[in-house]
Amino acid sequence: MFSSIRDMRVVVFVVDGVADFGYAALIETFNMADGLRSELAEPPAPWQVRTVGFGSSVRSGNGHTLRSVPLDEVGDEFDLLIMPAVNVLGADALVELVASDRALPVLDRIRAARASGAHLAAACTGTFFLAEAGVLDGMAATTSWWLGPAFRRRYPQVELDESRTLCRGRDVTTAGASLSHMDLALWLVHASSPALAELVARFMAVGNRSEQGASVIPEVIARGNSLVAAFERWVRRHVSQPLHIEAVAQHLGVTVRSLERATQAELGMSPRDFANDIRLERAAQLLRSTSLTVAAVASRVGYADVAGLRGLVRRRRGMTIAELRASRLTW
Repeated sequence: MFSSIRDMRVVVFVVDGVADFGYAALIETFNMADGLRSELAEPPAPWQVRTVGFGSSVRSGNGHTLRSVPLDEVGDEFDLLIMPAVNVLGADALVELVASDRALPVLDRIRAARASGAHLAAACTGTFFLAEAGVLDGMAATTSWWLGPAFRRRYPQVELDESRTLCRGRDVTTAGASLSHMDLALWLVHASSPALAELVARFMAVGNRSEQGASVIPEVIARGNSLVAAFERWVRRHVSQPLHIEAVAQHLGVTVRSLERATQAELGMSPRDFANDIRLERAAQLLRSTSLTVAAVASRVGYADVAGLRGLVRRRRGMTIAELRASRLTW
């Protein structure tokens, strides 16, 4: 992606409220990459990373002052613009922010950077700025998993897949939740030198987080739609029973088609896939925290035999049941 560039000129575009961790993860990863370049027999060009804002400083989401280079002094002299997250967790508040007059200069600068040929990147809540600027229209993208419903409603022209940690494009790269800032930076280093990216990942002890799916809490993403929330509650109460979508829809007083439209619009998945996510969440909890046999766990999440649970784990997590049971949380 950046093979023709001698020195990679990077702008980390910060605004008031920038998320401290996301910003720091980007800077630390690029600094580590520059520090390790000499370890390679054929090192890539150095990374010239500048923190840029509308003035000489911004106030971070946790109240720290970050020094920045005024945007007027930078012009179009950069190859990559990265929009880190802002410290706003609520979807409604985030949409209000990116749609406000305060965001207009930010959106204008993003559009100008895209028009000048710069590669754009964003992570977590920062992806909403790219979407609001219109530079993601018609493209595949990801965002923080809990923001997926709000993102999908506001930007239907974007091909959203919030299950992915990274969505890599020729012109724009997006990343998911907070830790994904590090994955984003590593991918951008990888585009210049795969060997250097691997070295940096080892020094930083970064594991493989290719998907956000394992982090999703189903009831959180269901909150924005009363029908989807009711469906989620029903599935949880009957998680040990076989799932019959027609019967559930009838119990909820809607047609199967209405239920399908609701989950697809809100979550980007079918009712059955959503129910399977709930089952998998419960199965993972039981596998990790109890000594129940796999057959017993399968029965408790609605499967008559182990094969059904095994297939679900393989499809949704890309691992075996034994690997899922062994993958205990590290904290």
